[in-house]
Amino acid sequence: MLRYLQIMDWFKNFDINLPFLKKSGSIEYFFSLNIGLEKLTAGVWAIDGGKLHLINTSKEKYSSEDQIIQLTDKLLDAALDILQIEPKKILFGVPDSWLLDEQLKEPYLKLLKKLADDLELTPLAYVSTTSALVHFLEQTEGAPVTAVLVGIGENFLMTAVLRAGRLDGSKVVKRGQNLGEDIEKLLLAFPEIEVLPSKIHLFSLTSQNLEEDKSVLLSYPWMERLSFLHLPKIDILEDDIEIKAVSLAGATEFEEGIKYDQKAPGIKLSKKSFDSLGFVTGDILEQKEQKPIQKEVIEEDVIRNEIEEKDREVENKIEKIYSNKKRLLIPVAFLSLLIMMYLLLPKANILIFVEPRILEKDTQIVADPTVTSVDEKNGKIPGQIVEVVVSGNEKGLASGKKQIGDSAKGTVVIYNKTDASKALSKGITLTNSNGLKFSLDTSVSIASQSATDLGITFGKASSTITAFNIGADSNLPSGSDLTISGYSASQVSAKSEGNFSGGTSKDVTVVTDSDQKKLLATLASNLRKKAQEELQKKLADKKILEEGLQEEITKKSYSKNINDQASEFTLNLSAKYKGTAYSDNDLKMIISKLVTTQVPDGFELNLKDAETSADVSKLEKDGKLIFLARFRAKLIPKVDTGKIKAAIRGKTLSDAVNTLRGFDNVLGSDIKLLPPIPPPLGRLPIIDGNIKIEVSLK
Repeated sequence: MLRYLQIMDWFKNFDINLPFLKKSGSIEYFFSLNIGLEKLTAGVWAIDGGKLHLINTSKEKYSSEDQIIQLTDKLLDAALDILQIEPKKILFGVPDSWLLDEQLKEPYLKLLKKLADDLELTPLAYVSTTSALVHFLEQTEGAPVTAVLVGIGENFLMTAVLRAGRLDGSKVVKRGQNLGEDIEKLLLAFPEIEVLPSKIHLFSLTSQNLEEDKSVLLSYPWMERLSFLHLPKIDILEDDIEIKAVSLAGATEFEEGIKYDQKAPGIKLSKKSFDSLGFVTGDILEQKEQKPIQKEVIEEDVIRNEIEEKDREVENKIEKIYSNKKRLLIPVAFLSLLIMMYLLLPKANILIFVEPRILEKDTQIVADPTVTSVDEKNGKIPGQIVEVVVSGNEKGLASGKKQIGDSAKGTVVIYNKTDASKALSKGITLTNSNGLKFSLDTSVSIASQSATDLGITFGKASSTITAFNIGADSNLPSGSDLTISGYSASQVSAKSEGNFSGGTSKDVTVVTDSDQKKLLATLASNLRKKAQEELQKKLADKKILEEGLQEEITKKSYSKNINDQASEFTLNLSAKYKGTAYSDNDLKMIISKLVTTQVPDGFELNLKDAETSADVSKLEKDGKLIFLARFRAKLIPKVDTGKIKAAIRGKTLSDAVNTLRGFDNVLGSDIKLLPPIPPPLGRLPIIDGNIKIEVSLK
């Protein structure tokens, strides 16, 4: 029977299960437009099968609000591309700066209205892009997010802080020369946050590749500048995440529980002929003529015929009496059986949809190693101090550039043009006309000038000099003039004797301070995760948070020092990690007891589907783990199934549906009769036991 019902249900939705028979009007398509700080992004999306399908997108940078209307028309056409669909409605994502107390500022409200009017589209709603991102990340990661969001554009930076899925605010600043310092300034604008989340999610405000920005941020000294519990983990979010988030936020308003799916639904294609579907004309049945049957008449003896005729009349009367009774009894019995089956055998499965309420509670919980049992009054649960030492190594790439080589050397003749002898110390500087500097290799004494028959003769002495800098530029030709530090050319001068040689240089790759810090950040992050996994294996019944581990580096050894020539280098690292483990059941129990008193009349709390999350706030020296705990659960309306059964038994399907709508908190219903009965004849069972009611959240 189960297989039969499945087949019947499949044929009931025959046109849905065969894609080429889907009705083109069964899916409604929508536009979405995200107005970013530097970029406009348009999208076409639809809802199909409980999933959001972002079918196509287009984007372009803009520099002023005056360009928005003109570019939007172009972007919507580009997003449609060759799709043969005509969305009539549009959803907007807007920057936080456009909002005041969650309402659009008047100039921007007028802008969106004009935009919708000019495009002849119906505006659905607007949503803060940052809020949409929070919702998107929570759905895709399956839990409330704790992280720092950083949007990177060519001219602007946007930073938002999320803790346990709650947005603490967002800030925007124009970009400067140093990306890390710009982000630091933005995060310092959140003074109320004692400990920043140890995750940084990067996403692009324009279209640039963020890998280089990530590399820069990995080597930034976060722990020295900001209140991170440990070195933050940095990752890059998927492309076009803003338009995906905005579209998902809009879709959720249409249908709760919508999931994001990249795969597009069936697209409305151009009309095709029936021949292309393979339809052919069937055969025509021919009718055959029937020949009449002729009866033969047999004559018999008149007397015998009369006697037999009378006998037949008597027999016919008797047969007719019994036949009429049989014909009457059979339909009555069959009809009675049908009525009994109609009233007693049918069963009904009724799914009632109710609208839940969301109950959320934020509170501070302390996992305290000195506590042995749950302390509801003071918000404490038992904690257990754990520690482990882990080691590892990692290779990194060197990125610095440096010139290496040898300095040029040569001989100079130094001339003394004064009447007194001169003594030049080793290391004194000599400079040529191009500014190249050299140093005297040895101390030199030079006699004074003297008079001869031919005139004045300068005192002179020879010595070798060495160039300050490496490179062939210092290979001076013979006869080059040089000045000597502390003397004018009219007093003491020098001239190269012979060509200088030995000056060489080349560019090589060396290890930089940034390279070492980047490798340290990567390896420390890996070791932290390894430490958490090892501790979790030892304490399977406890929960240990990676971000709640204190780090103490016990050994750090690089294979290359800063400025050493190398294309790659290695870091060996050992670290001790210490933290506090706790029971997740204790956490759920203490939070649920705090919120039980907040359940309104007519609702019940379903702890089975409750969600709890913990955002580490602080790990104190004595092992106390302090975190912000968040509890989120759905309150289910109480439904009196006995009262409902009494109200709908024996009613037609349409009457039963209308009756159910009259009950408090009931949004709708789905009634299935077993065995299937055509709707005009269908009635609910008159026996309560044959009615099964299930309650589901809408």
